[in-house]
Amino acid sequence: MTNHLIEHFRSNTATNRPGKDWFSPLSGWLLSTLVALEEDCGGTLLFAYKAGPLWRNAVAVAVATGNLDHHPETFLLRAHGEVDESRDAPSLRAQFAAAIQNMKPQHIVEAALDVLPPSLCGSLKKVGNEPLTTAQAYKRLVDLLGSTNAEDRARRRVLEQVNARLTDNLLQVIETVDLAVLTPTVATSIHDAGEAHRLNARLRAIRQLCSTANDQSLRESADAMGSNFNAGSFARSWLARADRLEPLGLPIDDAPDVTRINPAKAEDWGRRFRNCVSSYSHEMATGASAFFVIEALSVIVVLRLTDAGWMLVGVHTHGNGPVARAVVEAVKDRLSGLGVLCILPIKPKGPAASAISGFRRDIDWEFDFEGMSAWD
Repeated sequence: MTNHLIEHFRSNTATNRPGKDWFSPLSGWLLSTLVALEEDCGGTLLFAYKAGPLWRNAVAVAVATGNLDHHPETFLLRAHGEVDESRDAPSLRAQFAAAIQNMKPQHIVEAALDVLPPSLCGSLKKVGNEPLTTAQAYKRLVDLLGSTNAEDRARRRVLEQVNARLTDNLLQVIETVDLAVLTPTVATSIHDAGEAHRLNARLRAIRQLCSTANDQSLRESADAMGSNFNAGSFARSWLARADRLEPLGLPIDDAPDVTRINPAKAEDWGRRFRNCVSSYSHEMATGASAFFVIEALSVIVVLRLTDAGWMLVGVHTHGNGPVARAVVEAVKDRLSGLGVLCILPIKPKGPAASAISGFRRDIDWEFDFEGMSAWD
């Protein structure tokens, strides 16, 4: 702590006037910068502690855009039209520190930048008392607000409309989220850039799997969720409409008597077969499992992807009733010819088998053969 701060606290110990002697905390890179400037110009740190948040953020912009380290002369000329170059003149850093203490926030950013983005001061007010955690974040903010690129202008409009404190996370979200769904509500509902990237990945999958997923429909869907927007729920609701799944790469893709169930039709098939096949829409969309209907046998068959290919793991009939052995054999014969691995469960043999009941319940089988009872 510098002598100026110590003296200030010592002289005001008795009064301790709220709003006059209480300082907002400073930390991180901006504090380090101001401590260094204190060495060049005493009183700078005390001034910064007493200054308002907009002044601090304006100084952060000036430093982040290189005015202190790379071109202080330009800053000083813009600030008051001259640079003291006399023999006994203070250093340029000291002149910079002295100058900012006599400037309003608007004047600081005007001296710092070639062109002042019209909404910069408004955005700095949103940053508030806790500065952005890196100088680069201020540089990105200035670049975004001053860009003439169409995409950046769209992101800038969202930033200007956001009614929340501007943090590093919020800035990164606005810079990252797919423009199709980027609105002030969506931006403030996403926690960080990682979640924004995950949402973008889901949107790519949605566009690929859903024929109705254009920018307008995606935006309308996001808007409909309002302040309750949740990226996971948004993605699940769209994947439930998937109607163009990736083919399996097997002859079964083109078999005329075998119909693949996609999420968009899962509810209809669930009603026809009186089962819960629609609850597996997410598995269908992600490609973890595939569901096919063989109407001639009145069954829905379930395939699961393994390292050896697509494997038959389930056979279900109406109302999840028992499936006759002959029907399962017919399913096996049909699917085997279409490139599907068909390995059916059988009962274990030997004297120990009859003495141990329910042993399969104690084993964590990787595959559950649904609807297919073991037989001799």
